[in-house]
Amino acid sequence: MSVKKILVPLAGRPSDSEVLGTALSIAGDFGAQIVALFARPDPTEALPYLGDGVSGQVIEDLLQAAREGADDASARVLKMLEAAAAKAGFPIVGKGAEPPLPSVRFLDVTGRRDEVVASHSRLSDLIVFGESATGIAGGTALEAAMMSAGRPVLIAPKKSWAPVGGSVAIAWDESAEAARAVTTAIPFLEKARKVTILCIGDKELNPDPGSTLADYLALHGVVADVHLVDARGRAAGEVLLETAEKAGTDLLVMGGYSHSRLLEFIIGGVTQHIRSHATIPVLMAH
Repeated sequence: MSVKKILVPLAGRPSDSEVLGTALSIAGDFGAQIVALFARPDPTEALPYLGDGVSGQVIEDLLQAAREGADDASARVLKMLEAAAAKAGFPIVGKGAEPPLPSVRFLDVTGRRDEVVASHSRLSDLIVFGESATGIAGGTALEAAMMSAGRPVLIAPKKSWAPVGGSVAIAWDESAEAARAVTTAIPFLEKARKVTILCIGDKELNPDPGSTLADYLALHGVVADVHLVDARGRAAGEVLLETAEKAGTDLLVMGGYSHSRLLEFIIGGVTQHIRSHATIPVLMAH
């Protein structure tokens, strides 16, 4: 797998510029195209909730206000994109064959954000998300990209990060999700100067699973060290982030939602903890 198309859903918030900075860094490293996606809400979808007593003029005023709000947000995204692309030296291109790489495109698409993101994720190599309005990276759009579209996502920290992937840590638990994340991350792992496999558990830790992964990565020319971490009863997500940060990691690779989303939401879990607390870039796949 190569990284040639990076989708970046944006909403016109000030934090978008930091997310763009991280995405542009990755695009520069891989010679990829950034597709900045603005999902424009369809104001007519709210009409059934207004009730029968609302006059036609009030409805029209509400629709017009919603359109103007979306226009303003879209304009902010485009302005931010133009500034970031100019700073990085990337051309902004329209739809067409064989665009220069690296480069940047802008899409303004009407529809529900999670559905729009899922649709455009299917033919993207990586989807980069920042913090949502709820404080959880990506919101429901991240889940749509990873679960519905089956694509890998990268959680960008609050501050722009460059470079991404010089020192990579892999959270390895032998799950199908972790294996999917590893195979997706091969382009990053092949470029990394240091790769560490983190196996987290309590008391007796078996080195065999980590060694098996190291042998697999060696076939790809990737030399990885295995690090066994005793969680000492602490939450795995907390231990994972703490260990990765102390090691100077600039990309954490992990599986996402090994348990159901509902269970993670109710009792918490590694995925939810990482989405809420990550201070380094995290590549996640399901």
